[in-house]
Parts: sequence; C-alpha cells; structure tokens
Amino acid sequence: MSSSYHPQTDGSSERTNKTVIQALQFHVSRHQKDWVRSLPKVRFDIMSSVNASTGLAPFQLHIGCLPRLIPPLLQTTTPDSPDDPIARASALLESFSVDTHTAHDNLTTAKIAQAMAAAPHRGKELRYEVNDLVMLSTMHRRRDYIRKGNKRVAKFMVRYDGPYKVLRMYPDASVYTLDLPSTMRIFPTFHASLLKPFKPNDDSLFPGRAHPKLGPIITENGEEEWEVEEIIDRRRRSVGYQYLVRWKGWGPDTDSWLPGREVEELAALDRFLKTIHD
Repeated sequence: MSSSYHPQTDGSSERTNKTVIQALQFHVSRHQKDWVRSLPKVRFDIMSSVNASTGLAPFQLHIGCLPRLIPPLLQTTTPDSPDDPIARASALLESFSVDTHTAHDNLTTAKIAQAMAAAPHRGKELRYEVNDLVMLSTMHRRRDYIRKGNKRVAKFMVRYDGPYKVLRMYPDASVYTLDLPSTMRIFPTFHASLLKPFKPNDDSLFPGRAHPKLGPIITENGEEEWEVEEIIDRRRRSVGYQYLVRWKGWGPDTDSWLPGREVEELAALDRFLKTIHD
C-alpha cells in the first residue's frame, strides 16, 4: 500500500504509466479519441522489452518465453528439448523458477543501489509516536488546488497545517496514519518527509500568538449555533454548490463543507460571491 503524495512508494508503476503515455503519443491522432486501439501494440512492446530493474522482459516472467510477431515458417525444436511431456513440463517449471529468482535478486540489487544513491542526500529522520501532534505539508494540496482552475493561485497558502494526531505508526516504512477531518477527503497515511513536529505556542512568552477557541452561541430554544467567519471556497455538487466554511475563532483544521441551503442567508456568502464576481 502506498501513502499519500509519495510516488517513491510505487515508483515502478509510476514509471510504467509515464512509458505508456509517451508511447501512446506516437500512435494517437490529433483528436486523441483512438488511443484504445493502440493499447495492444503498446502493451506488446512493453512486455517484450527488458526491464532495467529485473534484467528480464515481462513476457519472460509471465509465460516463460518471448512471443514473436511473425510465427516461424518451419516447425523448429530445440536440440535439448525432451520428448517426454512430463519432462518438458518439469523443465518449463524449472525455467520459471530460475527466472523468478533471478528477477528477485536483480530487484534487490537495484533497491540497494538506489538506497545508497539517495541516502547521502537525506537528513536524519524524526520518529513520531502514537498520539503525537504533527504538522502536515500542504505542498501537493496546493498543486491540486491550482489545477482546478486557471485563475487559482496558492502563493500565500500556508506551507504546513494542523496539528494532527498520529493514530498509527509504521517506522519500518517511515509512514504514519493521522487523524484527519472528514472534509479533507484524502488518504490519511503519509510519509515522514511530509511531516514535522508540532511545537505549541508558549502563551507566557508569545501571548499574541494564542488563538481563542470560541464556543457556540446558545439560542433561546437551547440550540447551539456557531458563528461563521468567512467562506473560503465552493464546489459543485449535483444541481447546487457546497461551500467551505471557516468558523470564527477556529483554525483551518476545522473547516467544513456545507450545502448551499445552510449558508444562503449568511453575510459571509454575499462577501464571497462578491469576490468571485469582482
């Protein structure tokens, strides 16, 4: 299982996806609607190419041989091919076993070489424990935000948000599962490179940094109401919109998506729509 925003976890799949895209660029037409017909040809070429990590072609590991585009004109047999079907089957299974072990050894060698090349450029990794509070990098989420619209910019967005509590730790894989709010809608397991320890504010030294946590307003009927500070964003859902609400006195970690019917009478909505139209 890979973690969020960490392509190094499944680098082989990422590299294969890029290879497929590059190969399809040479086959599709200008309108880019006939790429499905080119998939069998691209797949055959990739399966017939020797993988740099395993040292073998995928076809060799999958079926035990490399198929030909044009079949031979004459029936040929290898001189050392046994006549007994059981012996031929045993030889084929032995060949599969040798190829599998060879590919495994080559992958291990490649992994060690990659680790040795990357280790000198990495700093000391911090280790977190369960229930520790950490800050989460927003680098990849800023990129996703920009991709949603040509006029969106993320220059002034915070670089880390949180804090979030560590629910589970996997130190051998350097990944941690965080307690994220449901509004974030991302896989909650992250690599340690995207985290940093949370350092709480010392109110005695820096009193101006403390953010008061306002409670709800109790109405005459005994119901709780929370005050909205501003509306940050919106997204289309079905026939309407949902709005991302920032609650007054609370940080970005408590932002919530609310349906349009719940914010239609708020002054914050009028201010948000005015900024969009302007």
